[in-house]
Amino acid sequence: MASVAAFGLYLGNTSACLAIFKDDNVDVVANEAGERVTAAVVAFNETEEVIGLAAKAGLFRNGPVSVLNNKRLMNKNIDETELELAVKSSTCKIITEKDTVQYLIKRNERMEKILPVEVATRIFEVMYSISTTAAHDDNEHNVVLCVPLRFSSASIQMWSKSASSAGFRVLQVISEPAAACLAYGIGQDRKESGYVLVYRIGGVSSEITLVKVVSGIYQIVSTSYYHDLGGNKLTKILAEYLAGEFMSKWKLDPMESRRSMSKLNIAAETCKHVLSTMSTAHCFVESLCDGVDFSYNITRARFENLINSNISEYIAPVDKILKETKLGTDDISKIILSGGTMKIPKLQEKIGALFSNGEVCSGKWSPDECMAIGAAMQSALLLSHGTWDESLQSTNMEVNALQKSLYIQIEELKPIIIPAKTVVPIKLQTRVEVPEVKDGKINLKIYEQDSEDVASQKKIGLICIPANSGAQLKVDTDLTEASLNVNITDAKSGQKSSFRFGIHEDDS
Repeated sequence: MASVAAFGLYLGNTSACLAIFKDDNVDVVANEAGERVTAAVVAFNETEEVIGLAAKAGLFRNGPVSVLNNKRLMNKNIDETELELAVKSSTCKIITEKDTVQYLIKRNERMEKILPVEVATRIFEVMYSISTTAAHDDNEHNVVLCVPLRFSSASIQMWSKSASSAGFRVLQVISEPAAACLAYGIGQDRKESGYVLVYRIGGVSSEITLVKVVSGIYQIVSTSYYHDLGGNKLTKILAEYLAGEFMSKWKLDPMESRRSMSKLNIAAETCKHVLSTMSTAHCFVESLCDGVDFSYNITRARFENLINSNISEYIAPVDKILKETKLGTDDISKIILSGGTMKIPKLQEKIGALFSNGEVCSGKWSPDECMAIGAAMQSALLLSHGTWDESLQSTNMEVNALQKSLYIQIEELKPIIIPAKTVVPIKLQTRVEVPEVKDGKINLKIYEQDSEDVASQKKIGLICIPANSGAQLKVDTDLTEASLNVNITDAKSGQKSSFRFGIHEDDS
C-alpha cells in the first residue's frame, strides 16, 4: 500500500469525517477538539466564519447567519419537494435566482448571497486543516471523496472542485455505497459473491442501496433515497420529552421559545449519541427558560421506549427495496449500517433481526466513520498502484458507475462482461483457453451496449494478438472512469500483450 498519506473524506449534511491510510494502517483523524467527526455547520458572523461544533453550539443565537444541511443543496438535481423542505427547515434564508440556490445572510449591515459550493469549500478547508495535523510532512494531501448515487456529473465535479479549492489533491470521487463496501473489504476476495445491503441513516436523510458483488465487481441493483427520514426525528422526540420534564418541575414551557428549544435540541442530540455507548446520559442546559438551568439524567431504556413506535419508519425502506428487487432476507449475505443514526443499538438490533443468515457489518468501524475509512483505503490503493489520472477529474460519468455493459470478446468464446451500473474502478482477472485457430492469431473485440440490445452496440476497440490453439491466457482487466487497460499473458510462454482504450460514455 501507499507509503505517503492517503486520505478518505466523507462530508454529509450534518457531519464530516476524515480518515487516513498510512504505513499499512487506517484510522480516523480527530479534529483539534479530539472529535472523530466534525459538525458540518458554518456560521457567517460579522467579523469571522465559525465552522464545526462552535457554530453548532451557537445556533440558538446565530440561526439567521448559520448554514446547516448544505450537502442537499449541492445536488443540482434536487427535486422541488426536498428543496421546499430545505427552505422550510433552514435557520437562514434560502433564495433561488436564475435556477441557482443561494443563502441570503446579513453581515455588516448588508445582505450577502452565498452559494452552497462556497459553504462546502469552507468545510473542506477545515477538514484540510485537520489533515495537516496527521500528515504535515506531505506536500500533497491526496484524497478520495465519496458522494451519493443521486449526484449528477455536474454535482460531482462541483464537489471535487470544492475540495480542490480547499487544498486537497482529489484522486477520485466514488459512490458512498462503494466506500462502505470497501471499508469492510467486501469483494476483495475474487471468489466472494452475493448481495450486500448498504443502509445509511444520517441526521436529515437516509439512503438504502442493494449491491451485487461478483468476482470483485460491485453492481448497483437498486437504490432509494429518503430526504426526510433521518436521526433528527428521534432527536426531536427526545427534546420534546425533556421539555415536558422541565415543565413538570418548573411550570415553564421551553416549547414556547424557539431559542430554548434550539438549546434543548443540541443537548438532546448529545444525549442521543452518548446513549449509543452508555446506559445513562446527563443533560444540562444553562438558562434553558427564564434563567432556570436544566439538569436531567436519562437512561437508554427510557430513550428506546420513547422512539419504539417510530422504529418501523426506519425498517420500511428495507422491506421496500427487497420487495422491489424480489429478494428475500435470506438472499442478503451482508448488511452494512452507516451514518450517525445507525449507532443507536435498538436500531441496529431491529434491522439485524430481519436477516437470519446475513452478517451485520457494524462492529469494526463506527457507522459514521465507515465511508471515510473505505475512501481512504481506495486512496491508498490508487497511490500504491500509481493509477491516478488527471482525466478522472473531467469524467462525465454518473457517480463512477458504468452506464452501459462492457464486453470483451475473444474470437467466438463467451464474452467477459462487466455489467452496467458496476462501480468503478475495478480490476478483473479471467482465464480463457484459445479455441482452434489457423494462423496463430486471435481477434479481441471490445464493445459496449445496453443489456441485450445488439442495436445499441458501440465498438471501443479491435485488436489482434499472437496465440496458439489451446493456449491458456490470463486476461487482466483494469477499468477506471476514463480508460480500460487489458493485459493478456500466455500462461506457458509468459508472452504479454498490453492495450489501453479510452472510455467516453454518453450521458444521454
